[in-house]
Amino acid sequence: MGSTSPAALPALKTAPKIIFFTDYDGTITQQDSNDFMTDNLGFGLKQRVQGNVDVLEGRRHFRDCFQEMMDSVTTPFDQCIKLLAKNIVLDSGFKDFYAWTRENNVPIVILSGGMRPVIRGMLSGWLGADEADNIQIVSNDVGPRPGKTMNDEGGWQIKFHDER
Repeated sequence: MGSTSPAALPALKTAPKIIFFTDYDGTITQQDSNDFMTDNLGFGLKQRVQGNVDVLEGRRHFRDCFQEMMDSVTTPFDQCIKLLAKNIVLDSGFKDFYAWTRENNVPIVILSGGMRPVIRGMLSGWLGADEADNIQIVSNDVGPRPGKTMNDEGGWQIKFHDER
């Protein structure tokens, strides 16, 4: 079982009466960042949609399909973030909602199948790094492939949350 120390549960540090849990892609944003990368930098829309159908019809497991999607994106990670920043749009009401949560001691916790550095990077661009650091993100991560850096061609890979 995981730790219950305050450091492991940052949303509890101010003793809030409620905590707001949310998804990220298509909830805080208007588009899905993983789908955008796959469609535009990876193997494309057609193969992604077929993978989704295969998952929904029980022919494949989601995790395997998602791994394949992310592996198809070989663009250096820093370039992926720049492209996402130009193309992914924040939900029009999120900044006001975020301000309300800060004023009312309502921590936001993002629970996402996406990747923390993508989410954190996008939120930092929209809210500023200090404000984005107030949002706890529970999601997958990324890491370098053996012998490469994250910003090499084919240099990054998804690191699933449950494999830490």
